[in-house]
Amino acid sequence: MAYTNKAYANAVRDGVFNTDDVPAYVAREIREYESAIDQHTQIIMRLQRNEFSDRDFADTMIEYSEEAIGDMVCTVRELREKRTDSIKSAALSHNDDTRKLAECAA
Repeated sequence: MAYTNKAYANAVRDGVFNTDDVPAYVAREIREYESAIDQHTQIIMRLQRNEFSDRDFADTMIEYSEEAIGDMVCTVRELREKRTDSIKSAALSHNDDTRKLAECAA
């Protein structure tokens, strides 16, 4: 049975991991987080097998990986929000500068 992390699946559905609208350096960072999420997903799928005699340990490691995936999803969301805030701030600064220039010219 394939494992699906709901937080990651929802983020993908919402376009959080889409890199089409971000600069290359942000896209690279998002891809690195996505790669790490994939690695944690692989760990979870391996640890779900009944081949481990210490089930408590395996379950603890599954919980750790699920939490790590959730944290990375939040980090990517925050990264995108900071990028959006940065763009808004730059636009406001540009508008302020344009207004000041217009005032000086008048």
